[in-house]
Amino acid sequence: MALGMAGAASAQEGVPDYPDCLARAVAHFEMEFSRVGLAGEREDFEIVSRERVEYCGTLAIVACDRSGAPLACQAELAARQWALRDAVLAGLPAPEAVRGDPVWAEGLYPTLWDVARGSSAGPDCAGADAAYAAWCETRAASRKLAEAVSLWQVARLLGAAGPAVEAGWVEAARYAPVMRPGEGESR
Repeated sequence: MALGMAGAASAQEGVPDYPDCLARAVAHFEMEFSRVGLAGEREDFEIVSRERVEYCGTLAIVACDRSGAPLACQAELAARQWALRDAVLAGLPAPEAVRGDPVWAEGLYPTLWDVARGSSAGPDCAGADAAYAAWCETRAASRKLAEAVSLWQVARLLGAAGPAVEAGWVEAARYAPVMRPGEGESR
């Protein structure tokens, strides 16, 4: 499995593997969610973000680039991200079933619902060579997964979705102390 090998090699080079990175991105949201609770304040918009998930996708592309089969690795990564997007979306209620503050339930949620399911207006990578086309498809998959996770975040804030770990589309985050360089001690 190309992605698995790239993930193991990248972890040794300081790049976290994709499942760990994604689990930490989701855990970060859950930490913020536990601090603010259900959507009641407009300021809660600040914790809805696709950046951490997209960052994990970028790191995974780097891991693929460092692997022995970058194009195959990126194809596997893209397929994995599309499948994860589908899994996230499958566990979320349709917009008409969501209740709450109209800004969230009638504004943001239906918009993200459409965005996460939508596609590009055209062939963004048409005519590209194989390497660029693989990168382009992987980036598209990463963005769509990030949009689906943002939709899940809004559903979570509205009380319309449970934790991602319970839904089964992400593993629980694992944390270990970070060793100080050259000292062998944790910080």
